[in-house]
Amino acid sequence: MKTAAKLFIALMSLVLLTFWLPRAFLPEQGDLPPQSLEFVGFFPQGEGVDIETLITLELADLPDPETLEGRFSIYPEIPGRLEVEGEKVHFIPSIPLDYHTRYLVTVSEGVRCLLGGVLEEAVTLEFTTRPRPPLKIYAVGDIMLDQLTKQRLTEYDPAYPFARVGDILRQGDVVFGNLESPISQRGKALPGKRYTFRALPFSAAGLIDGGVNLVSLANNHIMDYGPEALEDTLDILDEHGIYHAGAGRNLDQAHAGAILETAGYRVGLLAYTDDFAVPASFRPIWGAAPDAPGAALIHDRDRIEADIRRLRPEVDLLLVSFHWGIEYTYRITAQQQELGRLAIDAGADMILGHHPHVPQGVEIYRGKPIVYSLGNFIFYPFINPKTHDTLILEADFHQGEFTSVALLPVRGGDSQPYLPEGREAEDLASLLGKLLAEFDTPYAFRDGKIQLQLER
Repeated sequence: MKTAAKLFIALMSLVLLTFWLPRAFLPEQGDLPPQSLEFVGFFPQGEGVDIETLITLELADLPDPETLEGRFSIYPEIPGRLEVEGEKVHFIPSIPLDYHTRYLVTVSEGVRCLLGGVLEEAVTLEFTTRPRPPLKIYAVGDIMLDQLTKQRLTEYDPAYPFARVGDILRQGDVVFGNLESPISQRGKALPGKRYTFRALPFSAAGLIDGGVNLVSLANNHIMDYGPEALEDTLDILDEHGIYHAGAGRNLDQAHAGAILETAGYRVGLLAYTDDFAVPASFRPIWGAAPDAPGAALIHDRDRIEADIRRLRPEVDLLLVSFHWGIEYTYRITAQQQELGRLAIDAGADMILGHHPHVPQGVEIYRGKPIVYSLGNFIFYPFINPKTHDTLILEADFHQGEFTSVALLPVRGGDSQPYLPEGREAEDLASLLGKLLAEFDTPYAFRDGKIQLQLER
């Protein structure tokens, strides 16, 4: 028992010696001179910083999170949150930083560490994010998910139509096509209309598998099954995150256009259709009205110009799609050329045409491409062999202009387009070259592509 008492006394003496006696000879805490909190390091630094980066400050001691509030700032301002990890302070942006932007990070004086040190002077640091990369664009013609395509989707799976070209298209930031039919299970086929199409709702998954994220609905089949099918199409595309233009629940929606934000760019799309291929009895219901659904028509030139001028300031790149021309011919009409040039003059960057079911030439007008017809793409086989010839338009857009525009020769296949090889590829490339020559559009064959020269 005596041994235990002696051990207790010895232990208490050790505590006094260790903790109490040193403090007995030190001044009160308030009398201590303030200690400086040192700034040790900063990340990122310099130029070419990735826009997905987080910002890290390192201090010499553990910082007090409460004193950081109101003393950390970044300009240009960007939303985010501060996290403390040991002696490091992380600012985690909630959205990516802007491209090619100089950021200033400031930590004001007064930040304390848990051991009492204080940051005596404000610290300002800077870095610059990397330049915005080129925007990769792919555009294709008519996408028909009904008839033979619908049979293939049922027999196989929604990935069938794009199985042989999907690896190419999915590399694009923008992948455009003309959706040649509504997607719905509602509505009734218009009586007396020779060709009426309606794709099954599950076929929309095929568009996603093919990388398609932007479509025109302005064509001569969008109202084949009436307003119910159109409204379902709008809803289904929205559910799948596929942006669309050219048709809507009323006139304003049909002309509103779409804005796709991708890869740091805002890409606008406006779309219009001629209704000459629609039987005269159905033309009154084809065009959208102030209080009725339908498509945006090409007849009102003033409205088209106004749409382009309205959307132009809101986007980096403006695409305009026209469903026009005469079926099964390589020749363009005066109306096509007049309207395409009008759209470029109003502010469009590229014109994407379709409806003839065959490819047509590309005109470089004021340095910007007018693609008169992209041809069929996903379509059931026609009797006319010319309809099997098609293409993928590939373009790079950077710093306000196209830096590359190329045509990839494609064959339509059985609702499953593919890149031909050998003699088949040579014949198709020769045809596309002749169509370009009609507009004196200079080009060169390179790596299996027809590379257009844009210096016009």
